[in-house]
Amino acid sequence: MGERVIVVKLPPGVSEEEARRAIEEALARLEGRMSIDELRERLGIRPEDLVDEIEVEGPGPEELRKRERERVAW
Repeated sequence: MGERVIVVKLPPGVSEEEARRAIEEALARLEGRMSIDELRERLGIRPEDLVDEIEVEGPGPEELRKRERERVAW
């Protein structure tokens, strides 16, 4: 379809940056895209929901580094 130029007259209280952000968000929605923050908000995912503590079984990082040094040394 090609590019189109649109001229927008902003009210006195709206900055160019605010208008640019709003237009970019509207265009992204038209293209079926959305920011990860918007997606998380729509799905009800909170930042604390994204944190998991993982327990590692077996040797820790120091032991693995030691083993790797020994392996490379010979």
